[in-house]
Amino acid sequence: MPTRVLVIGGAFTAQIVLIALLLWVMERDGRAPTATAAPRPGLDRALTPQVDVLSGRPRVRLAGAGWRLVDQLSAHFALVLKVEAENLSDAKSIAQRLTGPVTDSYTEVLVYFYPTGGKNGLPDRRVQWTEAGGYVEMSLRP
Repeated sequence: MPTRVLVIGGAFTAQIVLIALLLWVMERDGRAPTATAAPRPGLDRALTPQVDVLSGRPRVRLAGAGWRLVDQLSAHFALVLKVEAENLSDAKSIAQRLTGPVTDSYTEVLVYFYPTGGKNGLPDRRVQWTEAGGYVEMSLRP
């Protein structure tokens, strides 16, 4: 009986240690700096995408006159970008500039546009890029 209690207690302790170790590794990887990709010929340094350390896919890192990239997320060969722009009618051209360097790495890119300093948190426009459909702009508000 005491042997069985010791074995069960040891197994339980081992599981707790493994979970703690896994959480520690995940937190450490989350703080890792993002490596930058080597510049491609024909692109200036501002258009060179970063490489996402975990997925190895390019990430966009840009700002321009009247707009700025505020967030980006990639998963399952899709890239989602959030952009604040002063002039939302330029959404399609901004999306083309942002997605141009990375379309080889993703099957779909969604770019959501917010007014500069928008308080409500909901996007006004979305531009979707797919290889089959190209760029499709959609107004999300009446």
